[in-house]
Amino acid sequence: MNKLGLIILAGGLSTRMGQPKALLPWINGESLISHALRKGLDADVEDILISIGDDEVLGHAIQTHIIDTLSNDEKEKVSIVRDSVERCGPLGALYSALAVGPSAAYAVMAVDMPFMEMDLYFDWLYKVDHNDWNAIIPTSASGKAEPMAGIYKPHIASLLPAILAGNDVSLHHALDTIGLVISVDASDYSVELRNVNHYEDYLWARALAANEYRRVPLISVVASKRKTGKTTVVTRLVSELQKVGLSVGVVKSDKHGFHMDHDGTDTDLAYKAGADVVAIAGPNETAIRMRTQEQSNLYDLSQFMPVDIVILETRSQGIAPIIEVTQEGHTEELISDPMDRVAIVEISKLDQDVPELVRRIQDMMRGLHDRCYC
Repeated sequence: MNKLGLIILAGGLSTRMGQPKALLPWINGESLISHALRKGLDADVEDILISIGDDEVLGHAIQTHIIDTLSNDEKEKVSIVRDSVERCGPLGALYSALAVGPSAAYAVMAVDMPFMEMDLYFDWLYKVDHNDWNAIIPTSASGKAEPMAGIYKPHIASLLPAILAGNDVSLHHALDTIGLVISVDASDYSVELRNVNHYEDYLWARALAANEYRRVPLISVVASKRKTGKTTVVTRLVSELQKVGLSVGVVKSDKHGFHMDHDGTDTDLAYKAGADVVAIAGPNETAIRMRTQEQSNLYDLSQFMPVDIVILETRSQGIAPIIEVTQEGHTEELISDPMDRVAIVEISKLDQDVPELVRRIQDMMRGLHDRCYC
Protein backbone atom coordinates (compact mmCIF):
# COMPACT_ATOMS: atom_id res chain seq x y z
CA MET A 1 0.00 0.00 0.00
CA ASN A 2 2.21 2.82 -1.28
CA LYS A 3 -0.58 5.23 -2.21
CA LEU A 4 -3.20 6.96 -0.11
CA GLY A 5 -6.34 8.91 -0.71
CA LEU A 6 -7.04 12.02 1.35
CA ILE A 7 -10.21 13.03 3.19
CA ILE A 8 -10.29 16.70 4.19
CA LEU A 9 -12.80 17.34 6.97
CA ALA A 10 -14.04 20.84 6.11
CA GLY A 11 -17.55 20.85 7.60
CA GLY A 12 -18.62 21.34 11.18
CA LEU A 13 -20.52 24.08 12.93
CA SER A 14 -17.42 26.16 13.85
CA THR A 15 -19.25 27.43 16.93
CA ARG A 16 -16.04 28.34 18.76
CA MET A 17 -14.56 30.07 15.70
CA GLY A 18 -17.75 31.95 14.90
CA GLN A 19 -17.40 31.45 11.12
CA PRO A 20 -16.62 28.59 8.70
CA LYS A 21 -13.01 27.58 9.19
CA ALA A 22 -12.45 26.22 5.70
CA LEU A 23 -12.68 29.62 4.00
CA LEU A 24 -10.55 31.55 6.49
CA PRO A 25 -7.53 33.19 4.81
CA TRP A 26 -4.19 31.51 5.41
CA ILE A 27 -0.89 32.84 4.03
CA ASN A 28 0.45 33.30 0.49
CA GLY A 29 -3.05 33.93 -0.82
CA GLU A 30 -4.45 30.58 0.31
CA SER A 31 -7.44 29.74 2.48
CA LEU A 32 -7.36 26.91 5.01
CA ILE A 33 -9.17 24.61 2.58
CA SER A 34 -6.98 25.46 -0.42
CA HIS A 35 -3.92 25.04 1.83
CA ALA A 36 -5.03 21.50 2.75
CA LEU A 37 -6.03 20.71 -0.82
CA ARG A 38 -2.68 21.80 -2.18
CA LYS A 39 -0.88 19.50 0.26
CA GLY A 40 -2.80 16.53 -1.07
CA LEU A 41 -2.23 17.45 -4.69
CA ASP A 42 1.49 18.07 -4.16
CA ALA A 43 1.78 14.65 -2.50
CA ASP A 44 0.11 13.07 -5.54
CA VAL A 45 -2.49 11.20 -3.51
CA GLU A 46 -4.85 8.88 -5.34
CA ASP A 47 -7.95 11.00 -4.78
CA ILE A 48 -9.19 13.78 -2.48
CA LEU A 49 -12.60 13.83 -0.84
CA ILE A 50 -13.63 17.15 0.72
CA SER A 51 -16.25 16.58 3.40
CA ILE A 52 -18.46 19.65 3.85
CA GLY A 53 -21.12 18.34 6.24
CA ASP A 54 -24.52 19.47 5.02
CA ASP A 55 -23.50 23.05 4.22
CA GLU A 56 -24.50 23.74 0.62
CA VAL A 57 -23.13 27.30 0.75
CA LEU A 58 -19.71 26.04 1.83
CA GLY A 59 -19.73 23.38 -0.87
CA HIS A 60 -20.59 25.95 -3.53
CA ALA A 61 -17.84 28.29 -2.32
CA ILE A 62 -15.25 25.51 -2.36
CA GLN A 63 -16.35 24.46 -5.83
CA THR A 64 -16.39 27.90 -7.43
CA HIS A 65 -13.48 29.58 -5.69
CA ILE A 66 -11.09 26.66 -5.22
CA ILE A 67 -11.77 23.54 -7.26
CA ASP A 68 -12.66 25.46 -10.42
CA THR A 69 -9.20 27.09 -10.32
CA LEU A 70 -7.45 23.71 -10.60
CA SER A 71 -6.13 22.13 -13.77
CA ASN A 72 -8.30 19.49 -15.41
CA ASP A 73 -6.01 16.70 -14.17
CA GLU A 74 -6.24 18.03 -10.63
CA LYS A 75 -10.02 18.40 -10.80
CA GLU A 76 -10.36 14.73 -11.68
CA LYS A 77 -8.86 13.83 -8.31
CA VAL A 78 -11.12 16.04 -6.18
CA SER A 79 -14.72 15.43 -5.08
CA ILE A 80 -17.00 17.19 -2.61
CA VAL A 81 -18.91 14.87 -0.27
CA ARG A 82 -21.97 15.86 1.76
CA ASP A 83 -22.93 14.01 4.91
CA SER A 84 -25.38 11.18 4.33
CA VAL A 85 -26.38 11.27 8.01
CA GLU A 86 -27.34 14.45 9.80
CA ARG A 87 -25.61 16.05 12.78
CA CYS A 88 -23.19 13.23 13.57
CA GLY A 89 -20.01 15.31 13.61
CA PRO A 90 -16.65 14.04 12.36
CA LEU A 91 -17.74 10.39 12.56
CA GLY A 92 -20.67 11.07 10.23
CA ALA A 93 -18.35 12.92 7.86
CA LEU A 94 -15.83 10.08 7.94
CA TYR A 95 -18.54 7.51 7.25
CA SER A 96 -19.99 9.48 4.33
CA ALA A 97 -16.55 9.88 2.72
CA LEU A 98 -15.31 6.31 3.29
CA ALA A 99 -18.56 4.91 1.89
CA VAL A 100 -17.80 6.42 -1.53
CA GLY A 101 -14.00 6.40 -1.50
CA PRO A 102 -12.28 4.23 -4.14
CA SER A 103 -8.77 4.20 -2.60
CA ALA A 104 -7.40 1.34 -0.48
CA ALA A 105 -6.87 3.67 2.50
CA TYR A 106 -7.44 7.31 3.38
CA ALA A 107 -5.48 9.82 5.40
CA VAL A 108 -7.81 12.15 7.25
CA MET A 109 -6.82 15.80 7.57
CA ALA A 110 -8.99 18.25 9.51
CA VAL A 111 -9.05 21.63 7.80
CA ASP A 112 -8.34 23.30 11.15
CA MET A 113 -5.00 21.47 11.50
CA PRO A 114 -3.03 23.72 9.11
CA PHE A 115 0.42 22.38 10.05
CA MET A 116 -0.36 18.75 9.35
CA GLU A 117 1.91 17.31 6.64
CA MET A 118 1.28 14.48 4.19
CA ASP A 119 4.76 13.06 4.84
CA LEU A 120 3.67 12.10 8.35
CA TYR A 121 0.86 9.89 7.06
CA PHE A 122 3.24 8.03 4.76
CA ASP A 123 5.77 7.64 7.59
CA TRP A 124 3.12 6.18 9.89
CA LEU A 125 1.88 3.87 7.15
CA TYR A 126 5.36 2.55 6.45
CA LYS A 127 5.96 1.85 10.15
CA VAL A 128 3.21 -0.79 10.07
CA ASP A 129 4.74 -3.94 8.58
CA HIS A 130 1.47 -5.80 7.96
CA ASN A 131 -1.91 -5.09 6.41
CA ASP A 132 -4.12 -6.42 9.19
CA TRP A 133 -5.52 -3.12 10.49
CA ASN A 134 -8.60 -0.94 10.24
CA ALA A 135 -7.10 2.35 11.34
CA ILE A 136 -3.70 3.86 12.15
CA ILE A 137 -4.02 6.60 14.76
CA PRO A 138 -1.30 8.99 15.96
CA THR A 139 -0.87 9.50 19.69
CA SER A 140 0.20 12.90 20.98
CA ALA A 141 2.82 13.67 23.63
CA SER A 142 0.06 13.62 26.26
CA GLY A 143 -0.88 10.08 25.25
CA LYS A 144 -4.14 11.18 23.64
CA ALA A 145 -5.28 9.49 20.44
CA GLU A 146 -5.77 11.94 17.56
CA PRO A 147 -8.33 10.33 15.22
CA MET A 148 -8.79 13.55 13.21
CA ALA A 149 -5.32 12.86 11.80
CA GLY A 150 -5.60 9.11 11.31
CA ILE A 151 -5.52 6.68 8.40
CA TYR A 152 -8.59 4.54 7.72
CA LYS A 153 -9.58 1.72 5.40
CA PRO A 154 -12.87 2.27 3.55
CA HIS A 155 -14.30 -1.13 4.48
CA ILE A 156 -14.89 0.07 8.05
CA ALA A 157 -17.77 2.16 6.66
CA SER A 158 -19.90 -0.99 6.98
CA LEU A 159 -19.24 -0.99 10.74
CA LEU A 160 -20.15 2.63 11.37
CA PRO A 161 -23.97 2.83 10.86
CA ALA A 162 -24.59 0.91 14.08
CA ILE A 163 -22.35 3.33 15.97
CA LEU A 164 -23.98 6.35 14.33
CA ALA A 165 -27.38 5.05 15.47
CA GLY A 166 -26.23 4.96 19.10
CA ASN A 167 -25.84 7.62 21.75
CA ASP A 168 -22.07 8.05 21.44
CA VAL A 169 -21.01 9.14 17.95
CA SER A 170 -17.50 10.25 18.87
CA LEU A 171 -14.52 9.11 16.84
CA HIS A 172 -12.87 7.78 20.00
CA HIS A 173 -15.85 5.54 20.71
CA ALA A 174 -15.82 4.34 17.11
CA LEU A 175 -12.17 3.37 17.39
CA ASP A 176 -12.89 1.36 20.52
CA THR A 177 -15.66 -0.45 18.65
CA ILE A 178 -14.18 -1.26 15.23
CA GLY A 179 -10.99 -2.93 16.56
CA LEU A 180 -7.69 -3.54 14.77
CA VAL A 181 -6.56 0.01 15.54
CA ILE A 182 -2.82 0.62 15.52
CA SER A 183 -1.34 3.52 17.51
CA VAL A 184 1.76 5.32 16.27
CA ASP A 185 3.89 7.66 18.35
CA ALA A 186 3.44 11.28 17.25
CA SER A 187 4.81 12.90 20.41
CA ASP A 188 7.28 14.98 18.37
CA TYR A 189 4.52 16.57 16.30
CA SER A 190 2.52 18.68 18.72
CA VAL A 191 2.33 21.60 16.27
CA GLU A 192 1.17 19.40 13.40
CA LEU A 193 -1.60 17.90 15.54
CA ARG A 194 -2.75 21.27 16.86
CA ASN A 195 -6.33 22.31 16.11
CA VAL A 196 -7.19 25.95 15.49
CA ASN A 197 -10.50 26.22 17.30
CA HIS A 198 -10.73 29.85 18.42
CA TYR A 199 -10.20 32.98 16.36
CA GLU A 200 -7.27 34.16 18.47
CA ASP A 201 -5.61 30.73 18.05
CA TYR A 202 -6.10 31.05 14.30
CA LEU A 203 -4.43 34.48 14.18
CA TRP A 204 -1.40 33.24 16.13
CA ALA A 205 -1.22 30.13 13.93
CA ARG A 206 -0.98 32.46 10.92
CA ALA A 207 1.78 34.33 12.76
CA LEU A 208 3.71 31.08 13.18
CA ALA A 209 3.18 30.16 9.53
CA ALA A 210 4.33 33.58 8.29
CA ASN A 211 7.49 33.41 10.41
CA GLU A 212 8.37 29.92 9.14
CA TYR A 213 9.52 31.53 5.90
CA ARG A 214 11.79 34.10 7.57
CA ARG A 215 15.43 33.82 8.54
CA VAL A 216 14.65 35.69 11.75
CA PRO A 217 11.06 35.68 13.07
CA LEU A 218 9.54 39.04 13.82
CA ILE A 219 6.56 40.83 15.23
CA SER A 220 5.49 44.44 14.61
CA VAL A 221 4.30 47.00 17.13
CA VAL A 222 2.30 49.80 15.50
CA ALA A 223 0.01 52.68 16.42
CA SER A 224 -2.03 55.19 14.45
CA LYS A 225 -0.57 58.22 16.27
CA ARG A 226 2.63 59.38 17.91
CA LYS A 227 2.89 59.37 21.69
CA THR A 228 0.48 56.44 21.94
CA GLY A 229 2.89 54.21 23.84
CA LYS A 230 4.62 52.04 21.21
CA THR A 231 8.04 52.39 22.77
CA THR A 232 6.63 51.62 26.20
CA VAL A 233 5.16 48.38 24.87
CA VAL A 234 8.33 47.50 22.95
CA THR A 235 10.65 48.02 25.91
CA ARG A 236 8.35 46.06 28.19
CA LEU A 237 8.21 43.18 25.68
CA VAL A 238 11.99 43.20 25.28
CA SER A 239 12.45 42.99 29.03
CA GLU A 240 9.92 40.20 29.53
CA LEU A 241 11.06 38.15 26.52
CA GLN A 242 14.65 38.37 27.71
CA LYS A 243 13.52 37.00 31.08
CA VAL A 244 12.14 33.86 29.39
CA GLY A 245 15.39 33.28 27.51
CA LEU A 246 14.80 34.88 24.12
CA SER A 247 17.31 37.26 22.58
CA VAL A 248 15.49 40.22 21.06
CA GLY A 249 16.35 42.76 18.38
CA VAL A 250 14.49 46.02 17.80
CA VAL A 251 14.20 47.90 14.50
CA LYS A 252 12.62 51.35 14.59
CA SER A 253 11.70 53.76 11.83
CA ASP A 254 12.33 57.49 12.19
CA LYS A 255 11.08 59.83 9.47
CA HIS A 256 12.87 62.83 10.98
CA GLY A 257 16.44 61.57 10.93
CA PHE A 258 18.69 60.74 13.87
CA HIS A 259 22.28 60.90 15.10
CA MET A 260 23.86 57.90 16.79
CA ASP A 261 27.46 59.08 17.15
CA HIS A 262 29.03 61.73 19.35
CA ASP A 263 30.58 64.83 17.82
CA GLY A 264 34.35 64.63 17.74
CA THR A 265 34.74 60.86 18.14
CA ASP A 266 37.08 59.08 15.73
CA THR A 267 34.17 57.41 13.94
CA ASP A 268 32.26 60.70 13.71
CA LEU A 269 35.30 62.44 12.20
CA ALA A 270 35.77 59.62 9.69
CA TYR A 271 32.08 59.77 8.74
CA LYS A 272 32.18 63.56 8.28
CA ALA A 273 35.30 63.15 6.16
CA GLY A 274 33.21 61.17 3.70
CA ALA A 275 33.38 57.52 4.73
CA ASP A 276 30.30 55.66 3.50
CA VAL A 277 30.40 53.23 6.41
CA VAL A 278 32.03 53.37 9.81
CA ALA A 279 31.99 50.68 12.47
CA ILE A 280 33.32 50.40 15.96
CA ALA A 281 33.65 47.19 17.93
CA GLY A 282 34.01 47.29 21.68
CA PRO A 283 34.21 44.48 24.23
CA ASN A 284 30.44 44.42 24.74
CA GLU A 285 28.97 46.45 21.86
CA THR A 286 29.30 46.84 18.11
CA ALA A 287 27.92 49.77 16.11
CA ILE A 288 27.73 50.35 12.35
CA ARG A 289 26.82 53.67 10.73
CA MET A 290 26.30 53.90 6.97
CA ARG A 291 25.00 56.31 4.39
CA THR A 292 21.92 55.31 2.39
CA GLN A 293 20.17 56.88 -0.61
CA GLU A 294 16.79 56.29 1.03
CA GLN A 295 15.38 54.91 4.26
CA SER A 296 16.44 51.31 4.73
CA ASN A 297 13.82 48.59 4.60
CA LEU A 298 12.94 47.57 8.15
CA TYR A 299 12.30 43.97 7.20
CA ASP A 300 15.67 43.62 5.47
CA LEU A 301 17.42 45.04 8.53
CA SER A 302 15.61 42.60 10.80
CA GLN A 303 16.74 39.56 8.84
CA PHE A 304 20.44 40.19 9.52
CA MET A 305 20.15 40.50 13.28
CA PRO A 306 21.78 37.66 15.29
CA VAL A 307 18.81 37.26 17.63
CA ASP A 308 15.89 34.88 18.27
CA ILE A 309 13.18 37.40 17.38
CA VAL A 310 12.95 41.00 16.17
CA ILE A 311 10.38 43.61 17.14
CA LEU A 312 9.63 46.22 14.46
CA GLU A 313 8.42 49.53 15.89
CA THR A 314 6.70 51.68 13.30
CA ARG A 315 3.77 54.03 12.76
CA SER A 316 2.94 52.31 9.49
CA GLN A 317 0.77 49.22 9.27
CA GLY A 318 3.78 47.01 9.93
CA ILE A 319 4.55 43.45 8.86
CA ALA A 320 2.46 40.53 10.11
CA PRO A 321 2.09 39.50 12.86
CA ILE A 322 1.12 42.87 14.31
CA ILE A 323 0.46 44.16 17.81
CA GLU A 324 -1.37 47.48 17.71
CA VAL A 325 -1.12 49.93 20.59
CA THR A 326 -3.99 52.24 21.40
CA GLN A 327 -5.17 54.55 24.11
CA GLU A 328 -8.14 53.42 26.17
CA GLY A 329 -11.39 53.64 24.23
CA HIS A 330 -9.76 54.49 20.89
CA THR A 331 -10.08 51.16 19.07
CA GLU A 332 -11.95 52.84 16.23
CA GLU A 333 -8.61 54.37 15.12
CA LEU A 334 -6.89 51.05 14.43
CA ILE A 335 -4.81 51.04 11.24
CA SER A 336 -3.58 47.45 10.94
CA ASP A 337 -5.25 44.73 8.86
CA PRO A 338 -7.45 42.62 11.19
CA MET A 339 -6.11 39.46 9.52
CA ASP A 340 -2.54 40.42 10.42
CA ARG A 341 -3.27 41.81 13.88
CA VAL A 342 -2.72 39.26 16.65
CA ALA A 343 -3.41 41.61 19.56
CA ILE A 344 -4.60 45.07 20.58
CA VAL A 345 -2.86 46.54 23.61
CA GLU A 346 -4.45 49.41 25.52
CA ILE A 347 -1.59 51.21 27.17
CA SER A 348 -3.56 51.48 30.42
CA LYS A 349 -3.82 47.67 30.56
CA LEU A 350 -0.16 46.89 29.96
CA ASP A 351 0.27 44.79 33.09
CA GLN A 352 -2.70 42.68 32.03
CA ASP A 353 -1.86 42.33 28.33
CA VAL A 354 1.92 41.81 28.29
CA PRO A 355 2.01 38.44 30.13
CA GLU A 356 -0.46 36.97 27.62
CA LEU A 357 1.56 38.41 24.71
CA VAL A 358 4.75 36.87 26.08
CA ARG A 359 3.00 33.52 26.47
CA ARG A 360 1.75 33.65 22.88
CA ILE A 361 5.15 34.67 21.50
CA GLN A 362 6.85 31.89 23.47
CA ASP A 363 4.36 29.40 22.07
CA MET A 364 5.02 30.67 18.53
CA MET A 365 8.77 30.35 19.01
CA ARG A 366 8.41 26.81 20.39
CA GLY A 367 6.28 25.95 17.39
CA LEU A 368 8.94 27.26 15.02
CA HIS A 369 11.57 25.19 16.83
CA ASP A 370 9.41 22.07 16.76
CA ARG A 371 8.86 22.52 13.03
CA CYS A 372 12.66 22.28 12.57
CA TYR A 373 12.89 26.00 12.02
CA CYS A 374 16.44 27.34 12.02
